[in-house]
Amino acid sequence: MSAPVRVGVVGAGFMGGVHAEVVAAHPGARLEAVHDLDPAAARDLAERFRAERAEPSWADLLADPAIDLLIITTPNGLHHRQAAEALRAGKHVLVEKPLGVTPEQVAELVELAGRHDRVLAHGSNFVHSPKFVRARQLVADTEAFGRPHLVRVVFRNSGPEAAWAASKDLAGGGALLDLGCHAVELCRWLLDGADVESVSARLQRVRPPHDAEADRASGTAGTARVALEDQALLVMEFADGAVGQCDVSWVTQGGEQVTAEIIGTKGRVEVDLWTGMGLRAYSDKGYQDVWDPEQGWVHPEWEWIRASGYYHQDGTVIEAVGQGIPLTHGPAEALASARVLATGYRSHAEGRVLRLSGAPVGPGASTTAAGSE
Repeated sequence: MSAPVRVGVVGAGFMGGVHAEVVAAHPGARLEAVHDLDPAAARDLAERFRAERAEPSWADLLADPAIDLLIITTPNGLHHRQAAEALRAGKHVLVEKPLGVTPEQVAELVELAGRHDRVLAHGSNFVHSPKFVRARQLVADTEAFGRPHLVRVVFRNSGPEAAWAASKDLAGGGALLDLGCHAVELCRWLLDGADVESVSARLQRVRPPHDAEADRASGTAGTARVALEDQALLVMEFADGAVGQCDVSWVTQGGEQVTAEIIGTKGRVEVDLWTGMGLRAYSDKGYQDVWDPEQGWVHPEWEWIRASGYYHQDGTVIEAVGQGIPLTHGPAEALASARVLATGYRSHAEGRVLRLSGAPVGPGASTTAAGSE
């Protein structure tokens, strides 16, 4: 039996806790260290999941030969620098999404991983979710499903609570980057990595700039109010003529929505990540769930980390590091998604459909013409 993969978690926030839980439960891994700029938060997370220690120094963490794999769960705008430093230090790296905030950043990390012969993985947990894996299998059955011609993926919630999400420097972008990286990648993956030819996008900012008094009055105190886009619709046309729609929002109340619909010439597949769990409960006051309490009849989350694909995702990375098993979903997919998202931002700015190369699709082409309404 091979020695366990020794893991350091970087960032002791919500996502750091998710990965720490998965690593602590994996028989082939050991949670060696937790690092955070807040030493108390690092200590709390380390104690919670029995890590060997809380490491206050980033430099010491990089230099530590007892760390094989670093899982980076810091704000988006820090991912590229921290991942690059970790790869240069000889660490294998799993970076929470997005791998980088621009295609150039992602491409540099891919090149660095190859040069240093290190495993580089990115957070794309939904392609590991059992529900979406089964949906992809159904779509691949061409005799029953036919040729897929439309895929629509929706990621909606009421917005990030982290204050850094309101900073362009730390967040890198708004809802299109933060949720769109999931949606674009899931669209392409459901169609077996289909090549994107053209992109159109419309971005919105629904919430006004931060106003603490208004937040308290509306009951949204604690939710980051951003000067970035908080809602977006992106449309992709694939090389085979199929169309993908990505609908993302930080301004949707009533809980998180993660859904997909794939339509073929002979069939149709619908996926709703958070329904069909076979558990419901009632409370006048509202149970405290993963996020905010919900009143009345609710479907409490159970095994939500497993249902979201994190156990399988992190497990494949641990196996890649410890046993040399190739990743089933690698950073090339993150680079393809980053190029789509960058083209989407340009499409919105220029008000027209763009080829993935950046060239416009026809004279005067508009995003409405691509079906973004």
